Amino acid sequence: MNRRLWIVFAILVIATLGGLVWWKNTTGDSGTSYVDHLDSNKLITIDDVVTAKNKAANGGKVASDFSVDKSTIIPDHYLGDTTSKVIVVEYEDFACSACNSFAPSANKIHEDYKDRVLFIYRNFNIGQNTSTLSESAAEAAHLLGGQEAYWKMHDLIFSDETCVEGNDKTVCHDTLVNYAKQIGLDTNKFKEALTNYSDNGIQAKIQRDKKLGRNAGVTATPTWFINGEKIEGANASGMRSAIDVALKSN
Repeated sequence: MNRRLWIVFAILVIATLGGLVWWKNTTGDSGTSYVDHLDSNKLITIDDVVTAKNKAANGGKVASDFSVDKSTIIPDHYLGDTTSKVIVVEYEDFACSACNSFAPSANKIHEDYKDRVLFIYRNFNIGQNTSTLSESAAEAAHLLGGQEAYWKMHDLIFSDETCVEGNDKTVCHDTLVNYAKQIGLDTNKFKEALTNYSDNGIQAKIQRDKKLGRNAGVTATPTWFINGEKIEGANASGMRSAIDVALKSN
């Protein structure tokens, strides 16, 4: 075999091996499990597992970022069955009027499917005057009271339009403090958390969520991913249909 043929042969071997590596990292069939997508060198948390399950279920296409220091990042907020193979990732903003209007439908979906589906809620900051404040309030609730307090704050923020885009920021702030009191949080610590949001992990969580959203192709809110299928807008029927299809196939 002359030198030119050897070069061609080597190129073909390299290309074949590269293709096998690519297939192993992206296939979503039974040839790989979510464990294959976990980074064993980093602290494993619920959002690692959730993201890895998404990657395994969707050809590696769901955004992930294991380069961040998990010890300084607030984890994903979730509801439902953590063992489910059907995972819904929701990107929304409390200041988004469409998200606010959609909240009752979203809550009904959570309630109807919580025994069979895992729901993940992430912030996608759209840059309104109350976006960071309202998102920080929910994250502060988590810091002070855990997942249960987070979801109580989540529901209260969406219960009215006080913090929707364009509304008075001071009124929004005072309302959020009142919500914190309603759910039994220390209001002084809550206000301190809102003030120090850039130092206590809240800002990092908000930025990370948006980065994950952008990487996944989110451009507006609400946007949901049902086992990787992207559904934009307040499309409750479309989301339910996608969840039903995912449940039947899993």
